[in-house]
Amino acid sequence: MPHEARKKSESGYYHVVPKGIADQILFLDDADRELYVRLLADASKAVDVLVHAYCLMSNHVHLVMEDPNDELSGFMKYVGERYAMHFAEKTGRRGGVFRKPFWSEPIKSNEHLLSAVRYVHANPAAAGICSAKDYSWSSMHDYLGKRNGLAHTATILDMCGGVEGFLQFSDASNDTAAPFPGSRLRAHLSDDEAAVIMRHILGDSLDLNLSRYSLEIRRQAVAKLLDRGFSTTRIARICGVSQSFASRCAE
Repeated sequence: MPHEARKKSESGYYHVVPKGIADQILFLDDADRELYVRLLADASKAVDVLVHAYCLMSNHVHLVMEDPNDELSGFMKYVGERYAMHFAEKTGRRGGVFRKPFWSEPIKSNEHLLSAVRYVHANPAAAGICSAKDYSWSSMHDYLGKRNGLAHTATILDMCGGVEGFLQFSDASNDTAAPFPGSRLRAHLSDDEAAVIMRHILGDSLDLNLSRYSLEIRRQAVAKLLDRGFSTTRIARICGVSQSFASRCAE
């Protein structure tokens, strides 16, 4: 079956998520992570693509990128091929390392851009690893001025009114871990990741097992999850309600 063509962004901005084949681990140690970040920087110099945010997780990477001249595919090929060569030499594993094609989503507005950056930095917290500020392998430290790194921070900091505004926008109380409405990102979350995000959306007052609550509370909770982009199938699977009930909440 042919792959669906990557949708072109009218704004030039994309949320990109390269993932390991069959969800296999991409990084064995910090040396691997350092190399991958260096390759991103090299690719950014080689072609006219800016990295506005990034976060390296175990089996996938989140990138927010600006691609004004449609060079994103070349950028990702540059990084992917060189990293695959390194990984093969290190592990003896042959063949590709990353799924093809890489996942990407056009960013359609300034609000979408800010939400994508915030979501990318929130990934370690959503995965239960540590807070965004304590995670070494994301562009959060670039934004805090702790290093002159890969990320081009000027655009986002200007939109937030500087570092303090950026910190306020990135605060965990501002739904940082929730995917934004309309995003196809939800399809790339595991159920464990989705459950963490759902708990964040629903708050501490509700358990994810919605079957224990009244009809009205269940309806309100499911409607909130639907509004944040989760499918009726996933809500039913994780929250203990029927898919028909979730579908009715969507009407």
